[in-house]
Amino acid sequence: MSQVCFYSVIRYVPDPFRGEFVNVGAIVGSAKSREWRVRCVTNPARARRLDERGSLRAVWGFVEQMRGDAVETTTPSGVWLNDLYLRSRGIVQLSEPLPMAADSLDAAMDKVFSEMIVDPARRPSASTKFRAVDAVRSAYASAGVLGSVFHGGVLETAGRHHERLDFAVANGRVLQITQAWSFRVADAYLMRSVRAWGWAVERAKNDGGELHANGESFAVSHDLDVEAVYIPPLKRQHQAAFLDATAVFTAIGARAVPASQAAGVGQRATRLLEAAAH
Repeated sequence: MSQVCFYSVIRYVPDPFRGEFVNVGAIVGSAKSREWRVRCVTNPARARRLDERGSLRAVWGFVEQMRGDAVETTTPSGVWLNDLYLRSRGIVQLSEPLPMAADSLDAAMDKVFSEMIVDPARRPSASTKFRAVDAVRSAYASAGVLGSVFHGGVLETAGRHHERLDFAVANGRVLQITQAWSFRVADAYLMRSVRAWGWAVERAKNDGGELHANGESFAVSHDLDVEAVYIPPLKRQHQAAFLDATAVFTAIGARAVPASQAAGVGQRATRLLEAAAH
């Protein structure tokens, strides 16, 4: 049964005076249930191209604050979101809230993304990967390490192979990398992606590599902590891809956990940062 939802698009505006922006996510709320959904792009490549001053990191901090406020708010959907829209006038801005009819919040969010947001990473499996990405980002926020976390980045091996990463934690050198995966839809692209990622990580750990993110470069060490956070498969025909990926994770020493256990990723990042500081 359709319900009335309110939505706003989250925009990254690196230079508010110039006015150029990229849509990087959305927030959708239900007037009936007063529930909220916040989703960001799984690949912020378009936003990174505008990030000349390293300000993109502010987007993820804003999103985490918004998630916390959305959980705690008891005000009607339109009022709360409109107030947030009026207050967002800096690097991160919201579009004016608008109503829409949808069968569910997830359906409303899917429609907003399909019509207003370009996500270069969206593949058949990417429809659920965002849940793993959001789980990781929330884990880092809860652990209080967002200032040391890069969302996105490129891993370059000694052999000049390049592989895109979802998250990295660095303090002078790369301490931890985390990749999000979804096995709800298993296709050849997903299997190739896992293997290519695993090969690049192994080469970087054994032969040397660098992480390039936000205009900075960080060396990769042999004791790099590698994390894989995944949405598990539901259908039997997807189990083969999951088992194949599990073999890759084991071979490179990656710790693989379902998205429901992503909190441990942030906790381990905290310990790594504390050890690196001494």
